[in-house]
Amino acid sequence: SSLVAQEPHHIFLLAMAEPEAKKQKTEETKEDATPPELEKDAKPTSAKPLRADVGFETSDCTLNVIPSLGGRVLMPLTDGGMQYLIGGARANLGIKKGRYLYEVKVVEAHNPSEGPQRSFRSSVARNLVRVGFSLQGSSLLLGETSDCVYFDNDGFYGADQKRESTSQRFQRDSTVAVLLNLDASSTNANTVSLFKDGVRASQPQKLPQNLVGKPLFPHVS
Repeated sequence: SSLVAQEPHHIFLLAMAEPEAKKQKTEETKEDATPPELEKDAKPTSAKPLRADVGFETSDCTLNVIPSLGGRVLMPLTDGGMQYLIGGARANLGIKKGRYLYEVKVVEAHNPSEGPQRSFRSSVARNLVRVGFSLQGSSLLLGETSDCVYFDNDGFYGADQKRESTSQRFQRDSTVAVLLNLDASSTNANTVSLFKDGVRASQPQKLPQNLVGKPLFPHVS
């Protein structure tokens, strides 16, 4: 990109208070613009429970991720420069139809010492969290290929190796939930949504066409 120098100029704006009736009407319009929540709680079902427990196996985790407490806690290694490596873990059960949601809580956020070169690496992001879904056998690093979708802690939605600002940010102590809707009869069919602390944080985002109709696995990176 290039910069074009222009003659300096000044613009003066005179702020005026909006009439109360107009202000109230504007606020009502903003409230009405929020689409109604279509992802309601599912009704009780008599379907058989899952045959296997959902968890993370070491074969589907990068070498710098340590599953603990039966796969309920995932911790990346952070010593010896490993804080600059992204870790990833994919669950052992894929989803082909219906609606499913899983939750992730960020329980810690480390800023390990970077040694004498710290001042030269100050622009490097030290904390990254991505939650989403991927195809079995795809890269364990969410966003490296087009075989996945995800939301990240900076408020972006990633699909087809592109990122778009669509959601709220989240950080330590936040509980985020990713909802995958594969119900063909639903208005939100073939979409993913993000919820933060029980409140919608992103509108439904369409799945890329290359993921539609294929089993999708919960994935954290």
